[in-house]
Amino acid sequence: MSKLHEAAGLGQSIWLNSFDRSLIHNHRLLDLIHLGVHGITSNPGAFAKALANSKDYDEQLRGLVREGKSIKQIAEEVLFTDIQTAVDLIHPIYERTNGVDGYVCLDVNPALENDIDGMVSEGLRLAYDVDRVNVMIQIPATSTGIQAIEKLIGEGANINATHIYTVDTYEKVAQAYISGMDYFWTHLDIWRLPPAAVASLPVTRLDEAIDSTLTENSSLQGKVAIALAKVVYGRFREIFSSDEWRHLSEHGSRLQRPLWASSNDPRYVINLMGPSTVHSLPPAHITDFLEDSPMTDTITAGRDAAEQTLAEMAIQGIDLQKIERQLQADAIKDIRQSYQNLENNVIRRRDELADTY
Repeated sequence: MSKLHEAAGLGQSIWLNSFDRSLIHNHRLLDLIHLGVHGITSNPGAFAKALANSKDYDEQLRGLVREGKSIKQIAEEVLFTDIQTAVDLIHPIYERTNGVDGYVCLDVNPALENDIDGMVSEGLRLAYDVDRVNVMIQIPATSTGIQAIEKLIGEGANINATHIYTVDTYEKVAQAYISGMDYFWTHLDIWRLPPAAVASLPVTRLDEAIDSTLTENSSLQGKVAIALAKVVYGRFREIFSSDEWRHLSEHGSRLQRPLWASSNDPRYVINLMGPSTVHSLPPAHITDFLEDSPMTDTITAGRDAAEQTLAEMAIQGIDLQKIERQLQADAIKDIRQSYQNLENNVIRRRDELADTY
């Protein structure tokens, strides 16, 4: 039994936080799924980089150019092909867990960040075009995004609410999910499968942002993100043990689990283990970061100390809501640029292959 399977036995699902076609072609993705990876979040930047630096996409690119596809259509078909392949590879996990895990996530177009209806339409289009029951749409937890999340859940779409950096935003995301589930059960036909959802806190990114504002010897260095996650987890347990949620769960609604997104330090794994959670990790660290983890519940303990850490942060004048707004804006900008890079790299690679058509 791998460490990933041990984590699953505790109730924490380990997801992969990025992939591209090379990970598919060299069978590394399938190997990781066999080791116990239970889900995948994607990053358009990874696809853009892979298309520019490998030959894995050349054959498909030639075919799409011959068909007269536009640059945007080519970029999207390349992306969808990788997403569909990954979704199919991980579908046995979806079946085995009865839809709790086994998802592959795809970002909605960030150009629609201020358009609720546009974001909803785009989320439904992506789910329809990928055409797999276990695709999950990633929506940033901005004020507009949270409203779109509620509507998409109500329409039966699987949703990863991303870039949550405050307890207040987490609570709004949780309520949007509950309200969306209530709409789903009261307005849609009973035969439809209920949607799944996660709520993502990028713990590494938060600590990096906060630590850059602190003095080197500050007692808060490297502590805020874990503290926030512990407080959020406490609220998760409270919200999803309410009578309102119990009524929805009796219909078959699934928990909207917190997802901890980290990348460069195993202490996040060690300190954020617990039931009904997800942790996304990069391919390079997805196994070794788990080696020193105790595989026991470490997220539940220490909530009072975590509350104190957040209070101390406020005393020191750190405005977490302001930091959240900036980090969300930066993330949306990065995703928008990644989609543009994907199209730019399609053009460049098309031109490089011009003599082979």
